[in-house]
Amino acid sequence: MGLSIGNKIELVDLEQVIKNEKNKKVYVSKIYDIMQGNTLQIAMPIYEGKIVPLSVNDKYSACFYTDRGLLQCNVIVSARYKSGNLFFLEVVMLGELAKVQRREFYRYNCSLEAKIRVVSDEEYETGVPEDTSIPEEELDWQGVKISDISGGGVKLYQHQYLEKNEVIKLKFMVAILDEIVSFNLFGRILASVPVQGRTDIFEQRIEFMKIRQEDRDKIIKFIFESERMNRAREAGLI
Repeated sequence: MGLSIGNKIELVDLEQVIKNEKNKKVYVSKIYDIMQGNTLQIAMPIYEGKIVPLSVNDKYSACFYTDRGLLQCNVIVSARYKSGNLFFLEVVMLGELAKVQRREFYRYNCSLEAKIRVVSDEEYETGVPEDTSIPEEELDWQGVKISDISGGGVKLYQHQYLEKNEVIKLKFMVAILDEIVSFNLFGRILASVPVQGRTDIFEQRIEFMKIRQEDRDKIIKFIFESERMNRAREAGLI
């Protein structure tokens, strides 16, 4: 099947997908059990830090984050219930899993200072750090250098090795038309390999997760404006 217990899931209402609505609600969950009959037990999903009790018989487009990459199929909610202190859904997979063919974004070579830290599943799902007694800026951030960026993710260099599929928070700033824009985004480690000839620096590729379209558009605008300025410099116009 390609799925495993613990895989993260993003659910989008199938009607919104069919209509290609721009501001789709993305509900986050994860697999708790793989059952018979193409049925999965998943956590009641989270949206904007709140549990959302999806209705039985509603259909969703499900995107699964697996060791094989992003897999997708449509699902229908077949049951919902509480067990102990946890709320669950059962969803039936409608059809075969397919590799997600996400649009490739143009990658822009750059040199940006940034900070990164590993987050727990709970923080990823709720958006709230586990230790709320400490301001987020004072948590265990590591300094990194972003070497290229796109609307879909970044490549960066840092001293800490991180496992593939580890979920992180990435914080950085860019200048867009003389305006400083800050980002604080979730991401997933796609690869982490030592730089050739070094044992203390790792090249890491990161895919943005749960990124708002507004933030993606700002990154794309930064890339567009940066490329425009580079072409103007090359032409001697500035």
